[in-house]
Amino acid sequence: MEHLKQHFNCFSQARGLRAQYLPPGTYLFTRFGIFNPTVVYDHLGEIFSALIFGSFIFCIFLYIKGHVAPSSTDSGSSGNLIIDFYWGMELYPRIGKNFDIKVFTNCRFGLMSWAVLAVTYCIKQYEVNGKVSDSMLVNTTLMLVYVTKFFWWEAGYWNTMDIAHDRAGFYICWGCLVWVPSVYTSPGMYLVNHPVNLGTQLAVYILVAGILCIYINYDCDRQRQEFRRTNGKCKVWGKAPSKIEATYTTTSGETKTSLLLTSGWWGLSRHFHYVPEILAAFFWTVPALFNHFLPYFYVVFLTILLVDRAKRDDDRCRSKYGGKMSAYDNVVSGKLKLKGKALDVKAGGIKKKKKHKKQHQDFQSTQNDLSSASGGSKEVSVDPNEEDINDADKSSGEGKASHYDDHLTPAERRYIEQREQLDVHRLAKQANKSHRDRIQDFNQYLANMSEHYDIPKVGPG
Repeated sequence: MEHLKQHFNCFSQARGLRAQYLPPGTYLFTRFGIFNPTVVYDHLGEIFSALIFGSFIFCIFLYIKGHVAPSSTDSGSSGNLIIDFYWGMELYPRIGKNFDIKVFTNCRFGLMSWAVLAVTYCIKQYEVNGKVSDSMLVNTTLMLVYVTKFFWWEAGYWNTMDIAHDRAGFYICWGCLVWVPSVYTSPGMYLVNHPVNLGTQLAVYILVAGILCIYINYDCDRQRQEFRRTNGKCKVWGKAPSKIEATYTTTSGETKTSLLLTSGWWGLSRHFHYVPEILAAFFWTVPALFNHFLPYFYVVFLTILLVDRAKRDDDRCRSKYGGKMSAYDNVVSGKLKLKGKALDVKAGGIKKKKKHKKQHQDFQSTQNDLSSASGGSKEVSVDPNEEDINDADKSSGEGKASHYDDHLTPAERRYIEQREQLDVHRLAKQANKSHRDRIQDFNQYLANMSEHYDIPKVGPG
């Protein structure tokens, strides 16, 4: 694993950023008549058809390779042919010593084709209309900024779900070889024949907003990457980061500890980095305005993809860290509530909030009723925040009241009488509770005894 990581970092630094020379090189080839990239646009149907078929054959090859010649021990079969084909057999498949298949499909082909096609669509619009619209310029610029950000941060991509957890199968490889160049670039493809004139002011606003979202997305990933690199010994927004130490057990039985960052961007919400990523996609799509749904298919797809990824990541972390994830949920607010509404449980899992205001209102209502029944006396007030006493204390108190009855003042007698009437009223109220209300109270009691929200619940019977 460590060898693969060092290989990936070296590979990304040596070739990842150099890949960004390809889009401007495409423009220069056009400028000097060496090569006309618009021929790519003219044959998109044939190109995408070949990619669909060829990538399917490639996924079959990966399935067979995973069974016959896996590259590492991070491989295996689920016993289901369809699942193995779709999710993949190997986590880090390689051909030879230096060709990493996932690095090629995800980074070299997928992201580079995204950048090249973005520039190609821009050049094609110039060829068709004699000029490039400001909407196309905003779209192309934001896409190139995003892809450049990716290659700059490519070493951190190693720790994402795509590389570290999702195996190389149809889901990842076919998606990067076919879905990325066809769907991810679709807003620019639409603008080729549907140019929109935004005006300088609106175009600048959209461009700045998109770049800001891309930067926030980058800073989120950089913040977590630096936190992991320094083992939590770094500054996050100028302060020492807050964190949770979560232990887990590996498949070999070894106990390890992970640090979960709970400050900075990662203290705002669970999976906050997905928010600016979706917004960035929206901002390089919105130059097409709202005349057709087609450009926004990518934004809708990306939102569904990232919500599903967030859920899978939550499930994986809960399985890996157990109860520590409940502590993480209590620290980091705004998480995706994927399991329904949580019960009212505090961080400690023991105490529940006391609704003082409601208790005070109930007490005042009861007090008024008792005062009316006793002739409107309002001289004595009882603390509404005082805890209920148990039956033993009440019987003891009643005995003492009658025993010392001769020594009590009239005000003390009225206080004891009203207190007894309040106890009677409380017991009557409990006796009138329905079976469903009692079950709900019991479920809340069980929830307060545990730090987990997904404990089994007692049915209404």
